[in-house]
Amino acid sequence: MKGIIYAVLGGVFLTLQSTANAAIGDQLGTWQAAALTQGTGFAAAMLIVWLTGDRSWKKLRQVKLPYRFGGALAAFIIFSNITAFHHNGAAVTVSAVLIAQILVTLGMEKAGWFGHSAMRLRAPQWIGIALMITGILCLSF
Repeated sequence: MKGIIYAVLGGVFLTLQSTANAAIGDQLGTWQAAALTQGTGFAAAMLIVWLTGDRSWKKLRQVKLPYRFGGALAAFIIFSNITAFHHNGAAVTVSAVLIAQILVTLGMEKAGWFGHSAMRLRAPQWIGIALMITGILCLSF
């Protein structure tokens, strides 16, 4: 249950952040909004690490080099979301992001990436994906 609560909170915060990013992008520019968002996010995360006394960051060398640059993807995520918000509005953008995340995640699990055993997609998963895509098409028109 705890995981579901965090997932819901993540969805709420992602939507709020995307809306704020679009407003910042209107005033400063899209890449500037991405830089501001990542900068404040870094500061907030470091403050939480400091306040909690967590010292696990000292194990950074144990993290594989390509994974260390995962945060750099956030610049492109933020840019894409801001641009999509301006073109599509909030509901379509969030829906499309969610569907894209699910499709990529299913593809990664099907391929067995990141140490997970390969997942076999069955009819219910394909039907679910089709229903989500139909839903976004309904929101779009």
